[in-house]
Amino acid sequence: MDVAQAVEAIKARLSLKEVVGRYVALKPAGKGRWKGLCPFHQEKTPSFYVDEDKGLFHCFGCKAGGDLFAFVERMEGLDFRGALERLAEEAGIPLTPLGGHGPRKELLDLLKAAQGYFQENLRAHPEALAYLKGRGLSEESIARFGLGYAPPKGDGILTFLVRKGFSPEEGLKAGVLAEREGRPYDRLRNRITFPIKDALGRIVAFTGRALGEEAPKYLNTPETPLFRKREVLFAYPEAREAMRAKRRALVVEGLFDAIALHQMGFPEAVAVLGSGLSEEQAGLLKKAEVLEVYLAFDADEAGQKAVLQSLDLEMARRFLFFAVRLPAKDPGELLLTPSGPALFQKALEEALPEVEFRFQEATRGLDLSRPEAKRQVLERLAPRMLSPEPFDPVAERLKAVVIGALGLKPKALEDYLQALARRGRKAAPPPAPPKPLPQNRTLLLELDIIALALSVPEERFVETVRFIADRVWPPEGSLLGEFLENARKDPQRDHLRRVLSQKEAGGLLFERLLLAPTLEDPKRKEVLEKTLARLREAYYTERLEEVKALLKETASTDLLKEYQELRAAIEAERRIYRGP
Repeated sequence: MDVAQAVEAIKARLSLKEVVGRYVALKPAGKGRWKGLCPFHQEKTPSFYVDEDKGLFHCFGCKAGGDLFAFVERMEGLDFRGALERLAEEAGIPLTPLGGHGPRKELLDLLKAAQGYFQENLRAHPEALAYLKGRGLSEESIARFGLGYAPPKGDGILTFLVRKGFSPEEGLKAGVLAEREGRPYDRLRNRITFPIKDALGRIVAFTGRALGEEAPKYLNTPETPLFRKREVLFAYPEAREAMRAKRRALVVEGLFDAIALHQMGFPEAVAVLGSGLSEEQAGLLKKAEVLEVYLAFDADEAGQKAVLQSLDLEMARRFLFFAVRLPAKDPGELLLTPSGPALFQKALEEALPEVEFRFQEATRGLDLSRPEAKRQVLERLAPRMLSPEPFDPVAERLKAVVIGALGLKPKALEDYLQALARRGRKAAPPPAPPKPLPQNRTLLLELDIIALALSVPEERFVETVRFIADRVWPPEGSLLGEFLENARKDPQRDHLRRVLSQKEAGGLLFERLLLAPTLEDPKRKEVLEKTLARLREAYYTERLEEVKALLKETASTDLLKEYQELRAAIEAERRIYRGP
């Protein structure tokens, strides 16, 4: 089974409407059609349509469009291969024969095998299992998050991997082995292991938590072609459905903390793998349609700095942020208390909105009756009050709090901020308006022809392309000419749709595809022939305008003859689509 066959098999097993319906509330909009609010831009009136019969979605507002794979790519931030792998797994379509053997595939297979080794050793070492239960984790949580154990011996997983057919070099590349003086050894010895998964739910790394006093307490496997710690969130695959349903995320520092919150009834919890939220991790939350982010970092100074660091991200402006004041050192401690869930729920309800948290942190330890303290507060908060957006609700609210708390006049604060901006802290220029899509008649007719061709059954596609190529002669550089050439080389409709979607007119194409008639012969052929006549008329008209311009410069007999022939050809085409 090649890629094209896999694509068709996946589409046969998975409903576009059902997949889209996981992200968008859809309502019937005619036979085989549904509509809803577009997930790719903000709108109040639905302009997003799904056509199950054609296997396409399209937004008439932002012009996003495509098939099942294009939708998953956009929603989950994946490339085509990533969307293919995710949907193939869901549909039960094996992808191994698709040329999936390579460095990335080998690393994924090795990490999957290593996970089996760690889980087997957890069952074989009662002391490791007792440690986890002593932290309050249930058997269900241990199994759900795939916790394991790396025994103390230095060559345990090395021997295991070699026995499974993997080389020491591959173990080193995957990060489960380390090297000293040219000799490989087990990296995560005598540690509880946490599998780190990417957005597809594949294991891409491990974190090890020391059972004893070894330093460091937590040890990540190194970054690899599969793993960048700022690009993943621990428990993201397990939390995604709950985050999407609740439109919020609970972000914590520790892996144990995330598991503890899930066990306590907060399944929208995820953990960072560093000191704060990164832009890439914030992007993952956005893909899960999160609107509110509750930062429940440790109560110490480092934890509060991590909160501020997270709030200062560019991506952070897309969320409503709240800082959770924990009633314990971390959420993991609450798991050991019967009232832990109620205490954490109370902390969520009392969480500080971003503005209040920023002001409290800026004024910590300062006497606001002193002018010097007021100046320090202004300096600390000015960067957030200087916003590139014309109306930033956080910036505006922060200004109001500062004015009230520091006894400033509004104009005095604005003068202060403007002075800072003039000294170089200027807001970023507004983004350039989007380039308007081409709307000339010839291009729209070409798109109609392409849409009609792509709408025919697969078995009629090559015949239809040949029919079009025999009846129209697109000028060099035209979209239709490029389509016909690509269709001749690779007559796969899905491939051609993906290629055309990258073009400037890609959004218009999917609009045309959604509107294209689903007619059977001979009506379809009649529609196609009349559209071809209109397109030939458009080509002739464009050439006629060129000839008219040339005739103004020189009275050529040949040009006059061509002018008359073009006029006659235009009238002939009009008779075809208008009728006698």
